[in-house]
Amino acid sequence: MDKSKVRRLKERASYDLNELFLFLNKTHFVTVSFNQKGTVFSIPMLHAIYNEKIYLHAAVGSRITKELTNNSNVTLSATDVHGIVLSKSLFHSSMNYQSAVVFGETKRISDEKLMYAAFENMVDRFFKGRFEDARKPTKNEWLQTAMLEFTIDEFSLKHRTGMPKEEESDKTLPVWSGVVPIETKFVTPEVDKEHSADIDLPDYLEFL
Repeated sequence: MDKSKVRRLKERASYDLNELFLFLNKTHFVTVSFNQKGTVFSIPMLHAIYNEKIYLHAAVGSRITKELTNNSNVTLSATDVHGIVLSKSLFHSSMNYQSAVVFGETKRISDEKLMYAAFENMVDRFFKGRFEDARKPTKNEWLQTAMLEFTIDEFSLKHRTGMPKEEESDKTLPVWSGVVPIETKFVTPEVDKEHSADIDLPDYLEFL
């Protein structure tokens, strides 16, 4: 666990696998990093969680598919920021957040049943029922689609919550301090007036 061990503010760290999956199921995307000929690339990607593995959707001809088809040195990360922490001092200003860094290896899978299961999680973790509702890929679309399986070697989570930590000498300064919360949420859907004007909003979008 040498690579993933949190060394600074280690009381904020967690190494709980269930907590990792709960967090990744809430995040909208992950950033996948890999080395190609001496250059490190970091690419945001949609992801899925299935049977304690992470799945990444990509195009067949893409750089990431070629590099991650069989790669033993891949890093995945994600961060959700919940608030900006405004201390009376600049030094102690911070963010409230949850983050994950995951080290592992990837391979491209071809099992169609497994690919469909990963796609279902990828879609339905946002809107339960959308996978069943939407048209499934044609044979030609399927041939253009790759699914990469990420096997976890080690990982760490880290988080911060609460108010600023102030120096004793700063506590009486006439400077406002506190937290400005950040909310990331779905809002009212906007209809495609050209192609869906006469179609009712599906149940899974009614109560966003």
